[in-house]
Amino acid sequence: MPTFSFTPRPASEAGFTPAVLAELAAYADVRTAMGDLPGTVMLLARGDDLVFFDTAGYADVALRTPLHSDAIFTLYSMTKPLTAAGILLLYDEGRWQLDDPVERYLPEFADIAQLPGSGATRGPTMRELFTHTAGFSFGRTPEEVMETVRRIGWSNARSLTELIGRYAEMPLAYQPGEDWQYSVATDLQAEIVERLTGERFDLFMQRRLFDPLGMVDTAFQLDHEQARRLVTGHIRVPETKSLRAATDAERLESTFPMGGTSFKSTAMDYARFARMLLKRGTLGDTRVLSSEAVELMLTNQLSEEFLQTPRGVQHYQLGNGNGHALNGLVCVDPARAGRPVGRGTYEWGGAFGTWFWVDPEHDILFVGMTHVQREQGNLRPIDVISQELVYRALQSS
Repeated sequence: MPTFSFTPRPASEAGFTPAVLAELAAYADVRTAMGDLPGTVMLLARGDDLVFFDTAGYADVALRTPLHSDAIFTLYSMTKPLTAAGILLLYDEGRWQLDDPVERYLPEFADIAQLPGSGATRGPTMRELFTHTAGFSFGRTPEEVMETVRRIGWSNARSLTELIGRYAEMPLAYQPGEDWQYSVATDLQAEIVERLTGERFDLFMQRRLFDPLGMVDTAFQLDHEQARRLVTGHIRVPETKSLRAATDAERLESTFPMGGTSFKSTAMDYARFARMLLKRGTLGDTRVLSSEAVELMLTNQLSEEFLQTPRGVQHYQLGNGNGHALNGLVCVDPARAGRPVGRGTYEWGGAFGTWFWVDPEHDILFVGMTHVQREQGNLRPIDVISQELVYRALQSS
């Protein structure tokens, strides 16, 4: 474990206006009091200084269980940046390269472009797996997504290898590199890790990433003490707008570790990971990744021509100043994007409301955790609000 811990420091000494950050805490209080959010844990650090750490609301709304700062949240798709770092550990060992064909590591995909109904003439590369340009698709409409889920039989797969085999039997929806569709590509990365190492994905991640970074509360399977701190996922009832506990089917949690959605963590643990990214592979006296690997992870991989066409999912929108790095969005031109963040800001979130970003230009990291299923609505997500207030606090200091 690295000899590292964040140092609490007054916001004003780190370049922020305390009154504006207080607005962010008040905003979270209001949203939870109104029942829009079950609760939030938010953490802001600049350099090694912890300047804002706020908790509001409940771990379980029905039981009125108070939320604590060490609460554990299911990350869902905020697993993806962790997966990128995990497979980059093997990049550092020379085990794969970005432009390698995926079939080199997963031979069952060798003939995927020849499947009936394929929209492709070749299989994807590793680079395309990281940018959701690999040809895979859940579908463009809710009906298509549900049909894809039915065909995959995701809920009854017994292992990641079995699930990957099912993906290999689905024709590609488009020529790799020519479109962007949010998909299952990150799960292939986890399977490649397992085949290159002979180790189950979560055990590899624990040994090579979480333990070295001191991420003591990040795991696929929690122990008894950790399980007591796991928050309840919530769903908004459309008719009443109230929150209720999500059912097992609605939570869609995997029974085996996957690359796209598996891990659980705390805000502080994820902040340690984020700090490692800003330090280009090190945390305290421990190096886990080369600076080259982290630079690769945080760098846009899509051409300017490709980004002329806006694409995206939820509020994570490609184009107009935003690109795609390895398993996350990256802001390449904040002015063009109309965003307050620094150039090179890397970010992603999860299906039940977790979100984070790292801003290398300003040496800022932010981790936000909540536990209600995302939905399209009239209110802007707290992800966006938190960025606006953090940078207003920075600019007004």
